Amino acid sequence: MKHIKEFDRFAQDYQKYKIIQSKVAKHLVDNSPYKGRFILDIGAGSGEVYHNIDWEYERFYALDLSSNMLQHHPRKNVETILCDFDEGECWEKIAKLHIDEIFASSSLQWSKDLDQLFWQLKTITPHINLALFTSKTFATMHAMLGISSPIRDAQTLLNIARKYFKFNYEVRQYKLFFSKTEDIFRYIKKSGVSSGYKRAKIGALRRLMREYPYNYLEFEVVFIWSKSS
Repeated sequence: MKHIKEFDRFAQDYQKYKIIQSKVAKHLVDNSPYKGRFILDIGAGSGEVYHNIDWEYERFYALDLSSNMLQHHPRKNVETILCDFDEGECWEKIAKLHIDEIFASSSLQWSKDLDQLFWQLKTITPHINLALFTSKTFATMHAMLGISSPIRDAQTLLNIARKYFKFNYEVRQYKLFFSKTEDIFRYIKKSGVSSGYKRAKIGALRRLMREYPYNYLEFEVVFIWSKSS
């Protein structure tokens, strides 16, 4: 799986480029209607959800598919779990734990089977908080390259979620500004938010770097907070 290798390779750089992920995690946690005592963070990375938990809890489980990313996660009262959330054996590990709240910030958009994943979440706890990037992330760049987004649109994400949860949701847009065009492409490479641009031809990428009309990147995120009743 290519994205695992990329997260491992750029784990150190990720600490400097996680600006949007930090904003997303804060909004997700700040608006959680429940304050769990046994928390699972799926796609925990270097601890953006962890850093925003402002209530007392008994145990925090940090799950990620990159061992290098987990090396940067805080360790105080934390158990790290190295596994891929799209694999059944991962959920066998999770099923053995006592968990009363789940967070997943900026990670589940990469799932190969969201139906199966959301069903698994529902079996663990009714208290679920999700933030997923949508296909409108890097929309201008994709349009200029003539490629489609590698991730789902907001409506598709919400339609899948409705099969399994009752929830409140919000769709938010973000812009991240840069002083130089080359910084935009450096960010894409090292931030962990893939644009799908590697599927484009080399000539098209070079032209994009010359002609990209903005000094910012656009992002769209769907936030989902489940209702327990």
